[in-house]
This record gives sequence, C-alpha cells and structure tokens, in this order.
Amino acid sequence: MMQLAMALEGCGKNFIWVVRPPLGFDINSEFRANEWLPEGFEEKIKVSGRGLLVQKWAPQVEILSHKSLSAFLSHCGWNSVLESLSHGVPMIGWPVAAEQFYNVKLLEDMIGVCVEVARGKRSEEVINNAIKDEENFKGSSMEAMDQFLNAALKLRGEDKGKIHGAPSSVYEENYCL
Repeated sequence: MMQLAMALEGCGKNFIWVVRPPLGFDINSEFRANEWLPEGFEEKIKVSGRGLLVQKWAPQVEILSHKSLSAFLSHCGWNSVLESLSHGVPMIGWPVAAEQFYNVKLLEDMIGVCVEVARGKRSEEVINNAIKDEENFKGSSMEAMDQFLNAALKLRGEDKGKIHGAPSSVYEENYCL
C-alpha cells in the first residue's frame, strides 16, 4: 500500500482509490491510514485535488462507465473483469488470490486486454523494474502500457497521439481507478 500510495502521489495523474485494510487484516476492520499509508498522504491528496480515497465501497460500475476513466487497476476477480470489459476500460492486473491469477493470464495472454504488474506480495520488485522510464531503458510495464493504452484509444476513436510523451493537456482529465 505504501508503494502504491507513493506512486499515485508522484504520478501527477487524477485517481480514485478504494482503500481497504491490507492483506492479512480483517477486510471489515477500520482502515488505519496513519499506519498503512505514507505520513500526510491523505492531506496531500486532498490539497492537490488530484485524488479521491474511498473507504470500503465505491460505485464501481458507475466509475467504470465514465468517459474520462483511462485505466483500472484490478485484482481481476471475475465480476470486476466483466464490469471493466463491458465498458471498454483497459485493466492493469494485480491478482492476489484464488482464480484471479488465472483470470489475469487469460486476459493478458489470450485476450490482450490486460497488463499484469505483479503477483501477490512480490509486487515491489516487479513494479520497481517494470515502471522504469529512463533515457535508454523502458520497463516492460511502461512499454506494454503505452502500447495497450494507445490501442484502446484507437478503438475508442480517440487516437490523439501516443500516450507516452503526449502533451499533458490531452490526457489531463483521465482518471485511473
């Protein structure tokens, strides 16, 4: 959660994050932001106006149907997959349990509508290498996400240029869930 929070804060993009207790904690327990998120994260997000933290539940179908949504970071449970697919929203897969691992492989390898960023708890190493975007090196997730989002924009008839390196004004209203 700490790594994801820092990435969201540093990315400069608008986002909606449905926060729940981390793995290993009772999902119905009180969310303890002061323990599970970086110090001052909630306040920084509130002041910047770029993010919305939602505890416990959010109207996912309504959010996924919004035209300004650009990507959905999902555990790839089947309900979330169907909701995302039905609204044409590209998925970033982060499976954590049960059939989610099979779903993300199907979505990525067979159907081509998802990019997997991590499997369960080994995410930090995978994310750190995959999101590198340096002068002579682009991590696999950065390259794959550029290709995936460009293809999605073409399908939606919104091909306004490449995602990577495009003027920020073109995408400034896009949100990630």
